[in-house]
Formats: sequence, structure tokens, C-alpha cells
Amino acid sequence: MGFTTSCFIRKNTEELRKKLEELGYNLLNSGDTTLDAHNYDGKGSHKNIEEGRAIITSYGNLYGVIYNVDAVTKKGRSDCGTNEELFLAIAALRDDSNYMQWFICTEDYIESPDKEWKVGDWDLNTCPDVTYGQQLSHWRKATVEELINHFK
Repeated sequence: MGFTTSCFIRKNTEELRKKLEELGYNLLNSGDTTLDAHNYDGKGSHKNIEEGRAIITSYGNLYGVIYNVDAVTKKGRSDCGTNEELFLAIAALRDDSNYMQWFICTEDYIESPDKEWKVGDWDLNTCPDVTYGQQLSHWRKATVEELINHFK
């Protein structure tokens, strides 16, 4: 159990790598270099993390930095282009937690005197203490397709 959806983004920044780590991902690495096959430079060594052209998630709770984007586009992973919000939304999808995942309201209801929800409203769950079993009956987790359409 854990992260459920492989994706990649066509950029590589320290900030994005930190956000993945905040979600619970770990870098597939050894020192300052990544060990993923896509990172091999063809000359007997692996490239530096900062040299990567993209970031990919697909190894359970691991992420890697890649240099040949064409190699991953053929593997059925969600291509997020350069859209950071979309990348992080898809990368956050998991089956054992609701943390940092987007939900869609399924019925109108009043949460409090100051907050009313309508069918189709979106909300990001930023509370790490809410477990999968505590999902409110008024909400469902957004699908990859819905995330893609929402963050276009």
C-alpha cells in the first residue's frame, strides 16, 4: 500500500524534490547521483541530480531524476508537462492516506455557518491526521483524469 500513480514532470528543481519528500517520497540515490537506469550517462557513471531534465515517481515511495525524457513517455506514466500543481496532485495519490490529495464534493452540505459546500467543489486535504477510513460521506477522491482536467 502507498503511492498508486506513476507520473513525471519535465523540470527538475530543488523545491519540487523537497515537496515530493514532504509527501513521503525518498530519492533513489547513492550520494549525489541517482541510480535509476535512465540516469546512466553511457560513459560508466551516473549524472548529478541537478543535471536531470525531469523528475519521475514510479518506484513505490521512491522518486528519481531522469535525463532522457523520451525513455519514460513510452511506459504509460502520466506526463504532467511542466505543470507543478498537476504533478504534485498526481504524485500525492495513495491508497493508505488522504494527505495532500484533492477531493470533490458529492452532495451539497453546510459544514459550518461560514462554510457551505456544493456538488463539484474541490478541496485539498492538508491534514495529515485524517486517515483513509475517516473520509466524509460528502466527498470522494479525485481521479487522475479529473486532476488533469482541473489543472490544465
